[in-house]
Amino acid sequence: MSDQLKILEMIEKGRITAAEGMELLEALKASGSGEEPSRAETLPAGNRRTYKFLRIKVTSDNKSVNVNVNIPIRLLSAVGEIAGKISSFVPKDAREKMESGGVNLSEIDFSKIIDELLSGTLDDPTIVDVSAWDEEHNSMIYVKIYVE
Repeated sequence: MSDQLKILEMIEKGRITAAEGMELLEALKASGSGEEPSRAETLPAGNRRTYKFLRIKVTSDNKSVNVNVNIPIRLLSAVGEIAGKISSFVPKDAREKMESGGVNLSEIDFSKIIDELLSGTLDDPTIVDVSAWDEEHNSMIYVKIYVE
C-alpha cells in the first residue's frame, strides 16, 4: 500500500485529522517519496479482468499471409523484464519504416502494458489494430494484437 493510501486510511479511521493528513500528504509530495497508487490498487476487484492469452493475428485479403500466435499471459511475466528492449529486436529498416508511418517503438512502454495485462487493469483488450496496404501483393494486411 502506498504512503498516500496509508495516510487516507488513518484519516478514515480517525487516527489523525483531515488537516494533519493534508500536512502529511504535502510533506510526502515535497519530499518526492509519495508513491502514486497503481491502477491495480485503485480499481475495485470486481472491475479487474482475468486474461489468459495474448493473441497476435496477421491476415491479408488474398490469403498470402495468415499468422496466429497465442502467448499464455503467465509467460508475459518473464517477458516483462526485457520488455523495454523489445524495439532492439526489430530490424533497423523495419523500425524506420514504422517510424515513417507514425509508430515509434521507443515511445511505447511495453512493461507498463504487460503490468496492466497481468494485473487485469488494461482498459481495452485490443492493444494493436492496424490495416495497411501491401503494394507488392496488392492486398490489405491486417494486424491485431489483443488479449482474451
